[in-house]
Amino acid sequence: MKYSLNPIRPEESHDWLRLRDLLWEADDHAIEIARFFTGELEEPVEVLIARDLEGRAVGHVELSIREDIDGLNGVKTGYIEGLYVDVLHRSSGLVSQFLRASEQWAKDQGCSAFASDRQDRVIIHRRFSGGSA
Repeated sequence: MKYSLNPIRPEESHDWLRLRDLLWEADDHAIEIARFFTGELEEPVEVLIARDLEGRAVGHVELSIREDIDGLNGVKTGYIEGLYVDVLHRSSGLVSQFLRASEQWAKDQGCSAFASDRQDRVIIHRRFSGGSA
């Protein structure tokens, strides 16, 4: 199945809120989303939303740029803050599509490294060849 991935737009806030609520339990998501669109939120820097062929929002990835990753201190690093894919789309290749798009975003931002965490363990993409920091 093919998906469209695009940067989130203000009119898609309700989709992002629904997906974010499925990823993390919190009561301040709507406030954070509003702050993201006014430029007041430090992270994420970018959010990509995935839509299926019918236009339904089925996943999102939240991206930031960090220089405080253990093992990469001082290195401009593209970082996945959060990634969620709807249960019905988890074995469809969408996660891989998100990862490729996220890596490309980091390269476009001039990052020299790319990382994420998984269950409180930072994963550094060792073969990432981004731009110069």
